[in-house]
Formats: sequence, C-alpha cells, structure tokens
Amino acid sequence: MQEQLLFLEQQLLRPATRGDKRQLELLLHADFIEIGASGRMYNRAQVLAELPSEAADYPVRTIENFCFRKLSEGLIQVFYSIAENETQRTSIWKLEGGQWSMIYHQGTRRAS
Repeated sequence: MQEQLLFLEQQLLRPATRGDKRQLELLLHADFIEIGASGRMYNRAQVLAELPSEAADYPVRTIENFCFRKLSEGLIQVFYSIAENETQRTSIWKLEGGQWSMIYHQGTRRAS
C-alpha cells in the first residue's frame, strides 16, 4: 500500500498527469480540498480548472522521507517533503470501490 500511494503522489507531480483533466478527476476525490504553501485554500473544481493550464511549466519535484499512517479503514494519511522547494506535504487518501483518491492535501514551507 505504501508503494501504491507513493506512486500516486508521484503521478500528481508529473506535468503529464497535471495536464490531463480526466486523470486528475480520477485521482482527486469529489470532496477534495487543498491548503497550499501560500495558505490559500482550493477546492476540487478550482484545482481541475487551474492545474492543466500550469502543467507544462511545472518544475521537477522529488519526494523524500515518504511515510504514512492509517487513520481508519480505507483512509490513509501520507507525509513527505519535496527536495527542490523545501516544503513539507501531507495528503489523505480514501479507498472507495477499490480506487484510491486524494481527499485532502496540504503543503507547508519548512521553517528556516
């Protein structure tokens, strides 16, 4: 399961995935919410509208220190950092009908 969720997180960092609205619709839960490193909150509709137009210029991102904890049956929280911009990330993934989808994501800049 850890490898599968790491793979899904990596997919969301790929420009090809970020530029594919259909793929994003599969990966982002209907109730998805994100709090970006800027502190701004985004809902699923906003992310689906904005990510594809920004995908081509999205820089390489490398996941480090990936780990997870089980919140309940079918609900997993993952934690990791992004090497290139020194942010801490957390996501909550929900398993429904055999399919994982991200229901929450937050990025926080590391303290200097």
